[in-house]
Amino acid sequence: MTTTRRWVLVLAVLTAVVVLLDLARPALTAPVRRTAATVLAPVQEALAGWDDDEVTALTRERDELSARFAELEADRDRQSDLADLERSSSWGDHELRPARVVGFSSGGTPAGERTVTIDVGSREGVSTDQTVVSSDGLVGRVRRVFPASSDVILLGDAGVVVGARFGPDGALGSVDARPAPGLPVRGPGELTLTALGDSPIRVGDEVTTLGSPDSIPYAAGVPLGTVTEVDPDTGQLGRTGVVQPHVDTDLLDLVAVVFVEPGRAP
Repeated sequence: MTTTRRWVLVLAVLTAVVVLLDLARPALTAPVRRTAATVLAPVQEALAGWDDDEVTALTRERDELSARFAELEADRDRQSDLADLERSSSWGDHELRPARVVGFSSGGTPAGERTVTIDVGSREGVSTDQTVVSSDGLVGRVRRVFPASSDVILLGDAGVVVGARFGPDGALGSVDARPAPGLPVRGPGELTLTALGDSPIRVGDEVTTLGSPDSIPYAAGVPLGTVTEVDPDTGQLGRTGVVQPHVDTDLLDLVAVVFVEPGRAP
C-alpha cells in the first residue's frame, strides 16, 4: 500500500468514527469534531506536497464521505420526526403515512384555497378527504390526489369547518375561520369556536376533532387548538370563543396522512 493510500485510509477511518459517534451520541459531536480537526491538521499539511491526481482522488473520497454523512444526518432527523409523530398520535390507533410538504398555495390562487402539496399520492394509497396531521395536531384534509403527490386544504381556510369537542366534558361545537357577524375581528391564524347549545366556553379549554363516519374527512380526537378568549354575548346563536390552533400552517414540514381500517371505530 502506498503512502498516499495509507493517508487516505486514515482520513476515511477518522471520518467514519466522527460520523458514527455523531449518530450515536449527538451531544458529543462538537468535541469529537474539534479532536478530529486537531488530528487531521498535520495530515492536511503533509498532503501539500502531493501531486494533483492524488489530491483529486482524496478530495473525491472526502466529498463522497461528506455526502454520505449528510444522508445519515438527514435520516436521523427524519427518524426523530417520525418518532414525534408516533408519540403524538395517542389520540387514536391509526396508521400514519409520513409525508413531506413540497409546495403550497395561498388563498389568493384561482382555486381560492389555502393548500399545501405533500409528496405522497394514490401510489401510496392516499385518497381524498383523509385527515392530515403533524406532531402538534390537525393540519387539514386531503383535497386532491395525484399519483405521486396530494393537495391538502388547511385548517383555517375560509371554506373549512370542523366539528369539535371542547372543555373537560367534551361539549360539542364547530371550528372555522370566519367569525359570525358582530364578533370581534380575529388575529392572524385565529379560529372561531361556536358551541352547540348553551355549553359554556372557557379560556384554556382544549379543542379536539369530533370525528366523522369512518373518520372521513376527520378522525376523532385529534388535537386542534386551545381557547384563548371568550366572545361577549351579542345575541348570536351559540356561544363563541377564539381558538389558537396547535399547528402553525406556515411552518409545516413533516406531516402524516391518517389511514383507518374500514369499519373500525375511531
